[in-house]
Amino acid sequence: MKSRCAFGRWFALRICISCLLLPLAALAATVPAKSPTPAAPEVDARSALLFDPASGRILYQKDPSTPHPPASTVKLLTALLVYEHGGLNGNVTVEKADTEVEPSHIPLIPGETVSVHDLVYALLIGSDNDAAMALARHTSGSVPAFLALMNARAVQLGCTNSSFKSPNGLPMDGQYTTASDLLKIFQAVIAIPELRKICSTKEFHLTTQAGSRIIDNHNKLLGKYDGMGPAKTGWTVDSRHTYAAAVDRDGRELQLIVLDSKNKWNDAEELFDYGFAHLPPLKTSPNSQNSPAPTPAGIIAQNTTPDAETADSPAPGTAPASTPANQTYTVKKGDTLAVIAHHQHCTLSALLQANPQLPNPNLLKIGQVLTLP
Repeated sequence: MKSRCAFGRWFALRICISCLLLPLAALAATVPAKSPTPAAPEVDARSALLFDPASGRILYQKDPSTPHPPASTVKLLTALLVYEHGGLNGNVTVEKADTEVEPSHIPLIPGETVSVHDLVYALLIGSDNDAAMALARHTSGSVPAFLALMNARAVQLGCTNSSFKSPNGLPMDGQYTTASDLLKIFQAVIAIPELRKICSTKEFHLTTQAGSRIIDNHNKLLGKYDGMGPAKTGWTVDSRHTYAAAVDRDGRELQLIVLDSKNKWNDAEELFDYGFAHLPPLKTSPNSQNSPAPTPAGIIAQNTTPDAETADSPAPGTAPASTPANQTYTVKKGDTLAVIAHHQHCTLSALLQANPQLPNPNLLKIGQVLTLP
């Protein structure tokens, strides 16, 4: 009798427990599983850096401080120095030493005179090595003097692990840069409207003593990849593919550096696709505490070296409040061209073109008045 009562109590307890657990199981079945964090793309490049100037955040990085041969991306710094020396004005009389380079070349002929304007176009669009040599000698009097200027200017731009040994990027012992350093150089170049335009030009008609020809931009993604803007390509056997590029979509620009890649085109498309699919929100109010803040002038912070290959890390600075679109805009503390362009609903390129008088677009001053496109 006692065993029957005990069994009855045990059976009743099991029924009660089952009744309690069934609703919990049903509830658990209706709760969706947490979505996994989107995986960053696996690229071939040994070093890469994807930067969002508007938020000041690194969207992807892979060994950005490791030095690699830069190849023809060196020509970005060459073009910057030439422009800072005298714009695109003047003419260059070609010397024999300028022509003693490997292709790509125009080719220049010793004794002929070519405008600085045309040589800079050949430098950045056709990546012509003889143009780099002629411009370097014209700018500083000699190639060694120009190399000293290159390395000094790189330091001024915040480069900390670069050494330049040629104005054209052909292989030289001890020549290297990093993705972080090259991004600073690239940003300085595309902040100048004329150079930005050249780096975005698909083709250029060049006439020299060697004849007339159309120089095609080496950037195969220009005109094919949505939003592709200014860029500079590079390749040698030692360096493999190198690349600096900017893509603008709906007024939001992302900037990419790729070094030592087997296929820069695949890497660039994957990284830009990833970046635009995971854009961080922008700050719209100066009182917001949890929004990303841009670096000064939209330039990557010099001490930004997160540990992970991908990062979503803010840099110091303060984003401006959204300002109604007017004919002019007065620069406020913490403003950058990239953020101003975003809040004024225009592209960075259009803002630069509307303000060609800026002495240095990377260093805005409080109270400076900008013309809005």
